[in-house]
Amino acid sequence: MKQILTHLFVALGVVFLVLIISGIIFIIADPYNIKPLIFGSPATGNFSNSEANSTNESSSASGEFSLSDAQKQALISFGIDPSVVPSSINAEQENCFVGVLGGARVGEIKNGAVPNAMEFLKAKDCI
Repeated sequence: MKQILTHLFVALGVVFLVLIISGIIFIIADPYNIKPLIFGSPATGNFSNSEANSTNESSSASGEFSLSDAQKQALISFGIDPSVVPSSINAEQENCFVGVLGGARVGEIKNGAVPNAMEFLKAKDCI
């Protein structure tokens, strides 16, 4: 009986050690860019609002868009500098967004709605 318990606890210890090591590697590698959501945003500073003054309706027809202040704040909270977000998208990228998020939600985001973290993670490959 003592030998069975010894083997059981050694096996559990090995499994626990493997889980800890793989968790540390996952946090260091950060394949899903989750660190900013857990540990806070590394992005600091004020970003210019000059591009937010143009209207979304006139610019969306040409493929160009501007981010609303709320969208910029959401990007900052995700750990992304809004200045690195492209100011225009092509038809292929928009089709990707529609395929991932749905046409209605893409329209809402174009009109200024703020995407949540899950939507951002789903759609980041489209950019």
